[in-house]
Amino acid sequence: MAASKGNSYVIPRRAVWFVLRTLIMIIVVITLTFFAFLTAMYSSNIYIIVTEGMTIRAGCILGQNEQVEMQQYFTQNCIKEDEAFTDNVYNYYKIAKYDYRLNVNKLSVLPWNTIATVTVTERIPTIQGTAYEDAPTASVPSWQSVRYKVVCMRENNRWMITKVEVDEKVSDNVVRATPNMDIPAITLTPTITPSPVPKSDEVFEPTATPTKNP
Repeated sequence: MAASKGNSYVIPRRAVWFVLRTLIMIIVVITLTFFAFLTAMYSSNIYIIVTEGMTIRAGCILGQNEQVEMQQYFTQNCIKEDEAFTDNVYNYYKIAKYDYRLNVNKLSVLPWNTIATVTVTERIPTIQGTAYEDAPTASVPSWQSVRYKVVCMRENNRWMITKVEVDEKVSDNVVRATPNMDIPAITLTPTITPSPVPKSDEVFEPTATPTKNP
């Protein structure tokens, strides 16, 4: 009788443990899925905020956009502390056309974080415009390519850019091919056409120029 009672308790324990283990696995899967969804959603939002915000920022520097448009992506303090607007040389030029390029080098965010850092590289290979009368130079200055660290903060379920920090200035110098010094130089020799050599049986007599009698 005692043995049968022991067996009767073992089955409920196994059943309870099976149910608990299944519930734990389901909760873990749901939690991981939720975190993965939040990570993907935050990454997508940050990517859009940074790319669109930096594009409008460059347009404001070049006089193509108004700083009011930056308020959708940047905080007020970030706009005020941005050194690009302190001494903006492009205020002396009327920009007609430019080629803006932005590469996102690194973006990482965790679901429980409220701050994210994005590394981007900004380039404008060509800028076309005309200078005003008080411009320092007649031609539009070239754009300095820069790698930035863009800090974003999440507040009220909305990401905003709080800081744009220069990480490194990028050189746009084109590396030209170095000539191979091992290739021997080509020497051009002039072609000399030999004058005709008379045959052995030919006799050349000088021709006398006739003189007039007085």
